[in-house]
Amino acid sequence: MSKKFVWTKKYSVNVKEIDEQHKEFIKICNSLADLASSKSFTDEEALIKVMQLGDYIAYHFGTEEEYFIKAKYTDESLHVKIHNKFRKKVNKFIKQVRDKNIDTKKIIKEAADFSGSWLLNHILIMDKKYSKQFNEHKIK
Repeated sequence: MSKKFVWTKKYSVNVKEIDEQHKEFIKICNSLADLASSKSFTDEEALIKVMQLGDYIAYHFGTEEEYFIKAKYTDESLHVKIHNKFRKKVNKFIKQVRDKNIDTKKIIKEAADFSGSWLLNHILIMDKKYSKQFNEHKIK
């Protein structure tokens, strides 16, 4: 069974929109975990879930990256580089799920575990750094 990820106040970055997006991101990771824990699922269901993750990170990272520009965020280039590594990893999951020769259940479990753990660590290590600068630029 895949680990479930839980939002707590310690993950707040003091920007309402981003906190809400992080909560939704966690829900998507947990839905991947639910799928991985189910007795059976189709390749199409698996593809839909990893595509949902890919679509959501495009939306969420886009929001953060727009705010980096608006707030003239000093750590923007490093943060975007880390986002890009995650984008590549999710694209790899999508490609693997499409490959009929790869164990889809294993990939879905890996995608769930990796994405949820990555997000919670990323919030605490990277995202917390922009809170003050965003708030100073009226991004709350």
